[in-house]
Amino acid sequence: MLSEKPWKFELVLVLVAGLLISLLAGTLLGTAFDHAFPKQSAANQKFYHFLISFISFQGVALVLGHYFLKEHHTSWREFLGLTTPRLKAFLALGALVGVLSVPMALSLMKLVAWLMSLIQMEAVEQPTIKVLKVTVGTAQRVCFGITAILVAPVVEESLFRGILYPMIKQRSSPLIALSTTSLLFAAIHGNVMSFLPLTLFAVVLTLLYEKTDTLLAPIVSHSIFNAVNFGIFILYPN
Repeated sequence: MLSEKPWKFELVLVLVAGLLISLLAGTLLGTAFDHAFPKQSAANQKFYHFLISFISFQGVALVLGHYFLKEHHTSWREFLGLTTPRLKAFLALGALVGVLSVPMALSLMKLVAWLMSLIQMEAVEQPTIKVLKVTVGTAQRVCFGITAILVAPVVEESLFRGILYPMIKQRSSPLIALSTTSLLFAAIHGNVMSFLPLTLFAVVLTLLYEKTDTLLAPIVSHSIFNAVNFGIFILYPN
């Protein structure tokens, strides 16, 4: 059972507003970059846009999250649940959930792609996959892998499971909190084909957080999920 989190509603609003402003600034910066360097190759252009997006969302989220926790007199150790009993068992459970979630997500994506083809709707890949496909340099792929496997799970789990989910749950109901944060999690990835699989994956991550009461469990699960998908793409890019 998830322990109660002391998040103040007004501070959550400030955090979300700060992220939205940063995302807008990142979009403007990306546009300015295209105008300043119009002769960049398509691969470099997509990669630099990825970096700008990464900094404006995940980088800023880590900074704002630090001050958010500081205002609540909560350390990262407490927030992540490093003091939770049976931590090793919960981390192993998180790893298992991450591995098992991959075939579920891939199967659902194939199903959604098939349904989209029936209504003559084009199945477009996620923006991150498009970037990875044109990224051929080793350094760029290593950078992409680090952000996807190490940074993104920490940021996204901290935001959606660690902060938004308990805050909404305490002010409405567990069902509303679960559905709202899961849909938002899927929506930020900006892809119709992966929306359903990512929504269900978010539900699984939330239930895992509820069961273990440590944010490290869904972080590990999310990281393993991304790592397996990243490895599959590197081995089988088509």
